Amino acid sequence: MSKYAPHKRSANQPKATSSTTCQKCLGKGHFTYECKGQRPYISRPSRTAQLENPRLAAKLKQTIEVPEEFTKPAGTANQILEAKEKERGEGKGRGG
Repeated sequence: MSKYAPHKRSANQPKATSSTTCQKCLGKGHFTYECKGQRPYISRPSRTAQLENPRLAAKLKQTIEVPEEFTKPAGTANQILEAKEKERGEGKGRGG
């Protein structure tokens, strides 16, 4: 054993617990870089199947907070431009 490359675990490399799950083989008890198993094939539904089946589509929908300016279908660009023009008008009055 070399003094430059010790073969024992240090504090920086903890031992995997029994609940540690490998991301490669989905087995328990070892880290991904220690894995000697093969990657299992996991079948997933296609995008069409997800959209056609309401149970699968429910998993896709997430509650995402959308700003109010994007919820209205018409006039969004005009509202943004009006707000910017007001800001410009206020700026001219001060430093003019």
